[in-house]
Amino acid sequence: MSGSDKEFWEEAYQEYPDQVEVADYILENEMKDLPISNVLDIGCGTGKNVFKLAELGWSAYGIDISENAIEIARTQAIKRKAKAFFYAEDSTTWEPPFTFRLVISTYALPGGKATKQTLSTAVKALDAGGTLIITEWDKSMGEVWEFMKDDLISPEEIAGMLPGLKIQKAEVIHIENMFTANDHRAVAGTWANIALVRAVNPKQSTCHPKRK
Repeated sequence: MSGSDKEFWEEAYQEYPDQVEVADYILENEMKDLPISNVLDIGCGTGKNVFKLAELGWSAYGIDISENAIEIARTQAIKRKAKAFFYAEDSTTWEPPFTFRLVISTYALPGGKATKQTLSTAVKALDAGGTLIITEWDKSMGEVWEFMKDDLISPEEIAGMLPGLKIQKAEVIHIENMFTANDHRAVAGTWANIALVRAVNPKQSTCHPKRK
């Protein structure tokens, strides 16, 4: 991830943090049958998903390249007295200090080569027997939003960047009311197509996941 990308997100979280986060309509359903343990959110922003998981009993961690986002998240963690931990890290180079039973990334893949590097980090962070859930704007949204050809990614492309994992789902989900009518992204209506990938580490865990 380039320095200019970091500068963009620092400014975004400083100027309009409430407009950066994306509402989640998929994650809860995908993880409803998973046993509560520890979870890592890659590209956590101000911690919306991390706090939701912490409230459910998960030992929840989040990383994000934006120091401004992490500062907001840490302040909220203190106010909420949440079991949530946040670190300002670059997902393309970060080395996980321990592994997680659940790793998630929602609408946070950085694009291009950096996406492959981020997904490599996600695989490293996944405990044996653990689950990885990725949601991202599907490639079909690129035409709607007049993006460059390779700005967005398909679920098949995401799955192809997860060597060693067993792919359980790689599909496009159409969400009719993803945005409000006055959202700047609702140029063709309030709908959006979401790329969903769910995968598991097929290795068998021989011990309980580490916690901090």
